[in-house]
Amino acid sequence: MDDSDIKRLGEILITAEEEEELNTPDEHDHTETSTHQSYVTILKEGDIRSRMKEEIQRVSNTYSISKDDATLLLAHFRWDDIELHKNWSDNAKTVRESVGIFELERPLDLPSDDKNFYCGICFKIHSLERSASVSCGHRVCKFCWRSHINKRINEIADVDWYGTLKCPYCPASFGWDMIESFACEEEKTKYYRYLFRSYVEGSKVIKCCPAKGRSCDVHLTPGSGNFDVLCLCLLSFCWNCSQDTHSPMDCESAAKWLRMNSSDYQDPNWVRENTVPCPRCKLRIRENQDWSLKMRCFPPCNYDFCWRCRGQWTEHGLDLYTCTHDEVSYEETVFGNMAEYAAGRYKDCHEKWMSNESLMQKAKAKLQQLHTDVIPDLSNKQLATVQQLEFIAEAWSQIMECRRVLKWTYAYEYYLGEDQVEKQAFLKLKQDNAEIPLEKLNYHAENQLNMLLDSDGPSENFNRFRSDLTDSTRITRNHYELLVRDLEDGLSNVVGASTSQRARNEDDASGSSSIHDDLF
Repeated sequence: MDDSDIKRLGEILITAEEEEELNTPDEHDHTETSTHQSYVTILKEGDIRSRMKEEIQRVSNTYSISKDDATLLLAHFRWDDIELHKNWSDNAKTVRESVGIFELERPLDLPSDDKNFYCGICFKIHSLERSASVSCGHRVCKFCWRSHINKRINEIADVDWYGTLKCPYCPASFGWDMIESFACEEEKTKYYRYLFRSYVEGSKVIKCCPAKGRSCDVHLTPGSGNFDVLCLCLLSFCWNCSQDTHSPMDCESAAKWLRMNSSDYQDPNWVRENTVPCPRCKLRIRENQDWSLKMRCFPPCNYDFCWRCRGQWTEHGLDLYTCTHDEVSYEETVFGNMAEYAAGRYKDCHEKWMSNESLMQKAKAKLQQLHTDVIPDLSNKQLATVQQLEFIAEAWSQIMECRRVLKWTYAYEYYLGEDQVEKQAFLKLKQDNAEIPLEKLNYHAENQLNMLLDSDGPSENFNRFRSDLTDSTRITRNHYELLVRDLEDGLSNVVGASTSQRARNEDDASGSSSIHDDLF
């Protein structure tokens, strides 16, 4: 394949590599994270094409086969060259046959004079030059090949396809060479896309940015227990589940929270009819979608119990749909009161979650406006280059990230058990303290920036503004990284200590107290 072979494929892809590769020269920027010992790198279309071509060429050279056959082999093994090598070393012939690559000394279906042949697809005799065959040797006229290839490409499903098309007579595979020779332009584009997608989906270290088609850089959120990725297209997503970034929440709990948001959790009657309290931590759990009786509470509780009797699941048999114990009545007053409490608690957390979501979206809109209007305008007035003003965009990016973290702390708060009173109080203090450096940063990034924009020319306050905003961004980032780490550790540092004293210590460490005094 040359560079034009896959040029039509314009997806943005991201790769996560192990830290051992950090010493390997790389033209791409990357951000390290000590928590995961890994980093992310943006890979554009050309980067992916180069990696794909290099892998195909390497297999071709290693096994002395054509690049077309190398592509078929790699695609068959989900682009896992280690698995390919293992199987090839054991029995290369078996691997060839399983993929559909055959070796014949003389093509089949040829008459003795080798000038004409009979096409068994259209039942006509054609001159030999109007035919073609793949590794099996079955000859088909060019018209029938074109029809067969176009039809097969259009029948390909978007999922679980790994680059293999078959001869109309037998299981012999064919790939790029035949596609290039006979497929229509539209079908070529489809085939390239499917093959390219198979390469990405088969890789263990490459993922597509959910914002497809955008040209964006990627940064790893440092110090995060979840593997968070932030693109310059301003889309933030979780590496593990490819959903919107949700740290400090784990993927499973975040998914359940989002499902709750689309239900009637604020209605006590709905809560009473569709949820049950965990016998251990009292958090209400929604019934399983498959109606099985085995329930598992949210992390960190993870208690397994029966929906019907609330008993520990280890006391039940293997049948997930049968319980022989006495059923707990839903009409008991205690459960009615618990349902009202759960609905009220959810409503309070959800309102704060939505409030920070709204503020995050405003920060995102401001960040987009910075790149299109504000920074170019300020560059002209302050005689600074656009690159020298990137610290402003970094500040607004940090504001957006802080609002995202705060948003998810309220989902985290909801999942704290009712008996975890000390942790609830500690989290409340941390949420309140987290607002202080964020307000300071927002003040510099908005109010002071507007004063510079209102000036007629270079301002003597510009250098002070840059220093204040840069320092405030750094302090706020450190504060929120500490907040995320503490929540991902389950607020374990609250045990055995005074929450108020720990909050004061945290303020001293992050500089929040001085920030508060300076701001107010």
